[in-house]
Amino acid sequence: MLCLILSIVSGLLAGLSFVWPQFVFIIWISLIPFLYAINKSTPKKALFCGLLFGLFYYGAAIFWVAYVSNLGFFCLIIYLSFYSVLFAYTSKYFLKKPSAVIALACLWVLFEFLKESIWCGFGWANLGYNQYRNFYLIQTVDLFGVKFISFLIVMVNAFIFKSISRKKVLRQAVYIIIIFILCFGYSFYRLNKLEEDDSVKISIVQPNISQELKWQEEAAPFILDRLKLLSEQTKPDSLVIFPENSWPHILNRNNFSDLRKFIEEIERESLIGGIIRKKEGFYNSALLFDKKGILREYYHKIRLVPFGEYVPARKALEFISVVNSIGDISRGNRITKFLYQDKKFSVLICFEDIFPEHVIKFARKSDFLINITNDAWFYGEPEASQHLGIMTMRAIENRISIIRSSNTGISGWVSFRGKVNKLKTFDKEVFFAGAESFDVPLNKNRSFYNKYSDIFILFCLFSLIGIFIKIKYYREVKV
Repeated sequence: MLCLILSIVSGLLAGLSFVWPQFVFIIWISLIPFLYAINKSTPKKALFCGLLFGLFYYGAAIFWVAYVSNLGFFCLIIYLSFYSVLFAYTSKYFLKKPSAVIALACLWVLFEFLKESIWCGFGWANLGYNQYRNFYLIQTVDLFGVKFISFLIVMVNAFIFKSISRKKVLRQAVYIIIIFILCFGYSFYRLNKLEEDDSVKISIVQPNISQELKWQEEAAPFILDRLKLLSEQTKPDSLVIFPENSWPHILNRNNFSDLRKFIEEIERESLIGGIIRKKEGFYNSALLFDKKGILREYYHKIRLVPFGEYVPARKALEFISVVNSIGDISRGNRITKFLYQDKKFSVLICFEDIFPEHVIKFARKSDFLINITNDAWFYGEPEASQHLGIMTMRAIENRISIIRSSNTGISGWVSFRGKVNKLKTFDKEVFFAGAESFDVPLNKNRSFYNKYSDIFILFCLFSLIGIFIKIKYYREVKV
């Protein structure tokens, strides 16, 4: 019973560190009760410990998913907890071994990688995102990605746990201190080397339209008036960015001229999100117009939200409807390179920025990235800050500035150094209507991580294989 309770406590501590910024430091010790529970459990009981840890960890960290669908939330945390179960069961093999500190960290990272890569993929609450405010630690992600921060977090938790039960930990303590010294040393070195090559003038529009109003026909005039009023507050010589699905009508051949007329009236080069209807279906799209209302380029969203925009295995699940009021969204099939003032950029729609490999492809041969999103579904915090934290890591990973326009916030931009600049009013970051213009610094040189992707995953895999062989060989020699 104690082991089960400790697993619950550990999961809650880890999950709540994503919810309350003042408790973010807890992540560095939150896994200790869980590791103790695994160590004291039988293999079968360790499975239950993993399940309870996962349910309370993800349940606390992403409780806001339930605002959209209670059933979807329940199914999601059950699925995510499966990886905690695997970790609990497999980590028991390494826990009492001399190399446990590194082995557990590698094991955790591998399961995080699988969690965001298999099937639909969902890496939202990966441990490393918790540290997006830790400016001088997270600069290392331009080498190894955000999962390296997860590695450090698990390594520290495992070291403290092992220290409680062992006296001879001086050597491991020295190694860990050296690793952190190298991390902080690299961060200072890297930040001093990074240079601004150019800049781009952009304007962000945050209309703050409630989800209940977005697709009501009678609300369309009100929405259009607000979009126009906010756009007039932007600088005429900037690129005006409207959020995901901000155009209140479904676009088709018959009404596309209305959107062109709107852009022509505001006299701004604009990027706007809208739903486009074609013969083959609906597309969640971003459209770039010049000041005369001429469509220059468009992008159809590629990574769709499971059960929110489409139903996986639709033929087998015909009885399930998507959450949105439009219906199934079709998947785009190409990465679009937009051009603005001789600068190339790509657009990520909604949660596309949570997939590291996806963002890498968009960042290559782009001068900057734009994320347009509608987070109104989730009623503000903590989801908004968590989403911002993910975008911060993507900016540093690729060393590229990313601009976000969100319907209800948080809107703003993150520089290639990882500095966050938010659209605010009286210290309010969400649920207000506003517009502001920025000069965003640009960096032409992409990162090591952008070039070589998740090479750190291979390090973790081969390290685990090496540790396993070493343990097996040691046991055979001892016998």
